[in-house]
Amino acid sequence: MSELRDKLDALLKNRQLMTGSQWAKQHNEVSESRRTGSFEIDDCVPGAVQGEADDGFYLVRTDFPLTHPQGNLALGDIFDCAGEHIALSAADDELADFDPRSACFVDTETIGLAGGTGTVAFLVGVGYFTEAGFRLDQCFMRDYDDEESMLRFLAERFSECDCVVGYNSKSFDLPLLRTRFIQNRIPFHGEAVPHYDLVHAARRFYKRRLRDCSLGNIEREVLGVRRKGDVPSHLIPQMWFDYLRTRDARRLPPVFYHHRMDILSLVVLTAWLSRCLDSPEGGGFEHQEDKLSLVRLHFRQKKYEDVIACGLKYIEEDEQSPLRRECLEMLCLAFRRRERFEELEQHLDLMLSEHPSDLFAHHELAKYHEHRSRNLPRAAAICKSAIALFRSPEIPEAKAFAQRLARIKKKLGRSGRDHLDFTA
Repeated sequence: MSELRDKLDALLKNRQLMTGSQWAKQHNEVSESRRTGSFEIDDCVPGAVQGEADDGFYLVRTDFPLTHPQGNLALGDIFDCAGEHIALSAADDELADFDPRSACFVDTETIGLAGGTGTVAFLVGVGYFTEAGFRLDQCFMRDYDDEESMLRFLAERFSECDCVVGYNSKSFDLPLLRTRFIQNRIPFHGEAVPHYDLVHAARRFYKRRLRDCSLGNIEREVLGVRRKGDVPSHLIPQMWFDYLRTRDARRLPPVFYHHRMDILSLVVLTAWLSRCLDSPEGGGFEHQEDKLSLVRLHFRQKKYEDVIACGLKYIEEDEQSPLRRECLEMLCLAFRRRERFEELEQHLDLMLSEHPSDLFAHHELAKYHEHRSRNLPRAAAICKSAIALFRSPEIPEAKAFAQRLARIKKKLGRSGRDHLDFTA
């Protein structure tokens, strides 16, 4: 019996389990604390009930001065941002009139990421600028019946803003809020204004370099934000459920801190992207991957003069990067579409000299010399060089070059005479 008792004691100690008497003692202590209210939300997170005590929600309001630092920037730096930069980063011309003074910065903490009508946002933050600085309202549900009053408060905030800013908010936060508003029969105005979703902007510039474009990683690698006292986001839903069960709010301050930092980072990330885009020819970006992402963004939006300006600067600065070939391809396509044919030929020759087996360069040069410069011998030589790159003449790309070569020979009036020298 003594041996079994020792094993049981060791098991309880190693697994941090409690005996029945220990559990009863802890339960009584928690019950007493709940009765006296020492663990309630207002004792742990400074705030106040908005509305009636039995028909309201818990509001934590924090005012920040414009000089408040968040990583490498201050909140007030957002007033230097230009609407054209926001529209470019979002690939959305509706944001060309973006004004941070009338924007609403939104983030939610929910009971899960599955979405659907059963998913509830128990903590919703809205940040906006006032005459005194930046105000953050964190709306917290103490229980499910706080939701309606919270949503009515949020509806008033959304009706006063001209733009919504979030992170993955187009796919998650706003659709979720819209569902909750509909469930509570409250009109939702959040989707009636332009929407700046920073996750898409961040991916456009940083995905090639960082891969992980979560807000936390963007904070660390781009904004220089270092959190202290944070809690992992995947633990937050369970922490709220624990609060509902025990009414013990002592574990919630890190949740409010996590949520607050998310929204402050939305402000400075907006300012940072505009600051980077304000420098000409991609000079605001430090890393070559980010600079190439800017060239690609201009190309996708058919801003070919900007592609040429940023692309020329890129290949001038970087002579060794493996990304150089991609930049040259976009440059050549931009030259062709702007009908700058001399520069097109020059950069196609450069591309072929750096990448002798590049099929794009072979194809574009052959096409250029056949149809534009009318240098048919040169076009034929390029086709023969391309055909030699393939292991089999039956490969579709090889057949395409062979057909072009046959057409060029026909134009020269020398069809079938393979002994001709087409290297001229």
